[in-house]
Amino acid sequence: MKKYVIPVLSLFLITACVVGLLALTNHFTMGIIQERERCAAEEALEIVLPGGAPYTNISNIVEDLSIDTEAKFTCANQSDKGYVFTMVSKGYGGDIIVYVGINNEGKVVNIMLGDNEETPNLGKKAELPEFTSQFSGLSKEDEIPDKIDYITRATITTDAVIVAVESALEIYSEVAK
Repeated sequence: MKKYVIPVLSLFLITACVVGLLALTNHFTMGIIQERERCAAEEALEIVLPGGAPYTNISNIVEDLSIDTEAKFTCANQSDKGYVFTMVSKGYGGDIIVYVGINNEGKVVNIMLGDNEETPNLGKKAELPEFTSQFSGLSKEDEIPDKIDYITRATITTDAVIVAVESALEIYSEVAK
C-alpha cells in the first residue's frame, strides 16, 4: 500500500503545480489577448465598412429584437455609413466568424472572415478577395447563392459564408426599420 501512496502524492503535487502555473499564465496574458482581439475587431470594422468610424455598439438592441437567423449573431456596430454585423456560421472545420459591412441602403459593402479552422488551400480560399468581393453590392432582395461562384471542393465553407451574409442582411432589415 505504501509503495502506491508516494507516487500518487507525487503525481498530485506535480499536477497541482502545473495547474497553478497555467492559471498564473492565463491571468497575466488575458489582458494582452483581449487587446489583440479588440484590435483585430476594429481592423475588421474598417475593412468591411471603410471610413465608418466612430462606431456605436448596438448589440443589445439587436438582441432585444430576438431575430431568428441561421447564423449566430455575436455583435453589431452602427455608424453614419452603415452597420457591421459579426456573425458565426458552421463551416467544414468548425465555426467561421464573418464580419459583414452593410451600408445605409441595405447593400453589402464588404465581408471579411475572422478566425476559422477551414482546410488550407480549400476552405481557406474563402478569405481571399476573389471570393469575398463577390458579395459587394448584394442586398436582401438578391438570390445570393445564385450570384456567388462557389469554391471548388469547399461547398460547406461557401454555404457557411452565404448563410452568415444572408443572416446579417436579415438582421439589418429589422434594425433599419
